Amino acid sequence: MRLGRPSNAQLDALIARKAGLAVSYDFVGSTLHPDQWPGRTQYTKSRDLGSGVEAFEAGVGGLRSWACHGGIDAEIYPADAPIEEGTTLLVILAVGPMRIIVPDRIVAVIDEPDRFGFAYGTLPGHQEVGEESYLVERHGDGRVTATIAVDARAATKAARAIAPVVTVFQRAALKRYLAALAAAAGSS
Repeated sequence: MRLGRPSNAQLDALIARKAGLAVSYDFVGSTLHPDQWPGRTQYTKSRDLGSGVEAFEAGVGGLRSWACHGGIDAEIYPADAPIEEGTTLLVILAVGPMRIIVPDRIVAVIDEPDRFGFAYGTLPGHQEVGEESYLVERHGDGRVTATIAVDARAATKAARAIAPVVTVFQRAALKRYLAALAAAAGSS
């Protein structure tokens, strides 16, 4: 956490420092493939985005443009971070004059005719350890849904001390992520 937004040069330097580090957890893929991780607990929230090819493409476009994060007024840095496995990025959340800057790496991408999504995982320096996934699916009946899943826990003593507050924020954030994606997809 820091006062004010760092310069782009400072953010680039932070990404460069984090780019060579491994993710800070050992259950990579748990949010996209929970059946492969018995015993893991995740929080999942879904929302309908409409139906048909147009709704699916609009939802995918929303994911690719990081629309979900706009729902919590978070900035993705770099703003054009590609949805590709291995991409290191920063999520910057303004809390008054303070900025919470968390490093993440995209650890999985699903790019299929009727499913598109990704998961990113925490890097050292993040207040949590774990991952979040964002998935848009077109079902056999044409219905399109968006699902966001979180499998994370507090990483530091300070984060553990405020874990109940973080849990409330995280659950509200998932609703706001989905609302922002639905708005971007034209289905609000």
